[in-house]
Amino acid sequence: MKDLMQLAWRGLKQKRKLTLLMVLNLAIGITLLLTMGTIVTRSGHSPIDQRADRVYHVSLNFMDPEFDRRSEFRSPPLTYRDAGALAEAFSANDTTRISFNYTTSFVLDLPDNSVRPVTAEASAADPQYFDLLQVPFIYGAPWREDMQDAAVIVLDKKANDLLFGGANSIGKQVVINNRQLEVVGVMDMSAYLRRFQNMRFQARANDMAVVPLGYAHANNLPRTGYMPCRTKEEAARTRYRREDVQGLKSAECGYLHAWAVLDPMQHDNSHAELILWMRNYTQQQASQGRFGHSESYYLTQLASLNDRMSDNLYWEQIYLKFAYLLFAICLINTIGILLAKNQSRAKLVSLYRALGANKLYILKVQLLELSMLSGAAIALGLLLAQFGLVAMFHLALYQADYLADAEQVRRMYSMDTLFALQAAVGIFVAIFAAGLYPIIKASRIAPAAQLRG
Repeated sequence: MKDLMQLAWRGLKQKRKLTLLMVLNLAIGITLLLTMGTIVTRSGHSPIDQRADRVYHVSLNFMDPEFDRRSEFRSPPLTYRDAGALAEAFSANDTTRISFNYTTSFVLDLPDNSVRPVTAEASAADPQYFDLLQVPFIYGAPWREDMQDAAVIVLDKKANDLLFGGANSIGKQVVINNRQLEVVGVMDMSAYLRRFQNMRFQARANDMAVVPLGYAHANNLPRTGYMPCRTKEEAARTRYRREDVQGLKSAECGYLHAWAVLDPMQHDNSHAELILWMRNYTQQQASQGRFGHSESYYLTQLASLNDRMSDNLYWEQIYLKFAYLLFAICLINTIGILLAKNQSRAKLVSLYRALGANKLYILKVQLLELSMLSGAAIALGLLLAQFGLVAMFHLALYQADYLADAEQVRRMYSMDTLFALQAAVGIFVAIFAAGLYPIIKASRIAPAAQLRG
C-alpha cells in the first residue's frame, strides 16, 4: 500500500499544472453546487419536518366572492368568531390538537430601566403553540392552560441574552406597554430558520417573545400580521389592528392563524373529520349570508408549504440548475484533462508494465491518484462554499436594508453539515465514475507500442 501511495503521489506531481487545473476546475463546480444547494435545502425545511405531513393550516374563507387567494401563503386567517367555533368543536378531541396565534410586536424593557429596550417581533398564542413548534426550553416551561389571561411571557434566547445577559430569568419581570409581565420560560428558536407559524415564512426574524392569547386580547396588543377584511370592514381595519379589539371580535376580519396537529395513528380519520367539520360549518354559516366565496375553506399541509417555499425561490432554483450544469461541464473537462495527462505519461505506464506491473496494479495506482485528487477538490470546494455562503449572507442583509435579524439570516446561509457530507459523498462518486474511462484506457496501454524506438 505504501508503494501505491508513493506512486500515486508522484503521479499527481507529474504535470503539476494539469493536476492544479483539474482541482480548480472541479472546485469551482463544487463551490457553486454546495452554495446554492445549501440555500435551497435550508429554505424548504424546519425542525419539525418529521411531523410536517400531519400539521395543517386551517383557513375558513369568509372573504368576498371576488377575493383572489393567489397562493397557499395568502389563505385568510380566522376571524375571532370562527376561531371560537373551531376551538369549541375540537376542545375534547384527543386526536386533533388545535393551536391559535397572531403576530404582534412591542418594546421589551425592565422595570428598573437598566438595559436598552428591545423591539420584539412576537406572537400571541395559546399553550398548544409550543407543542406545535416543539421548541426546546432553556429555562422554565410554557404557561399552564388556566393562565391564558395571566400577565406572563416566554422569551426567546436572544431576548433573554439582551435583557438578562443569558442568565436564568424565570420569575423576573419585564415591561410591555407600562405593564409588568412575569417570565415563565426561555425558549431557543435559533433552529427555526423561517417563521412559518404566521404563514409568512420570513427568514428575517422569528419570535423573540410569546404572550398568552387572552392577555393579548385583554390588553389590546397590536395585530401586525396579515389581516384581510371583507370590503364592508376595510375602512375599519387600521382601527382593528391597534385600538378596537371589542369591535374586532365581531368583525369580518381575519387575524388568527389556526394550526391542527393530527395524531399519526388516526391521521386519515382525523383529517376527514376536520374536513367534514369545515364543510358543515361553512354551509351552516352560508345560510346567514357568510362564506359566499366558491372556495369556502382551505386545509394546507405544512410539508406542502415547505415544498412550495422551495419552489418559490425562483432565482435560487435557477442558480442551482446552473450549478448542476456547470458541475457536469467540470466533470467532462476533468475527463479531457485526465486523457491528456495519461497520454503524456503513456511511456512511463508502459515502463511499469515492462518491469512486471500488471493491469490491476496500474489501475490501483491511478484510482488512488484520482481519489487523492477528488479529496483535494472537494476540500477546496467546501472551503470556497463557506466563503460563498458568507457573501450570500451579506447580500441578503443588503437586500433587507440591514433591518433583518442578522443572526436569523446568518443561520439561513450557514453550511448544513449533514447536507455537506451527503453532497461530498455524491460528488466523490460522480468524479470517480467520470474518471474511470481515462484510467481504464491508460491501464490497457500496450508496452511494446510505447517503448519501441
